[in-house]
Amino acid sequence: MLGIDKAVEAAGSARRLAIGLGVSHQAVSKWKQRGWVPLARAKEIEQIFNIPRRDLLNPAITVLLTD
Repeated sequence: MLGIDKAVEAAGSARRLAIGLGVSHQAVSKWKQRGWVPLARAKEIEQIFNIPRRDLLNPAITVLLTD
């Protein structure tokens, strides 16, 4: 399961996640479609739902963080 899917599950729905983060439902849908969230949102989701930002980020960024 992708990190964004875990965040949606933890929030209860994509709409609830969007409301909690102050973004549109369409933004969350876009994140789900591409499989990752923007860095600033990853940090916020990590703080709220305790989902590691590594699981939420673009894999290309994650590689850079581990090198």
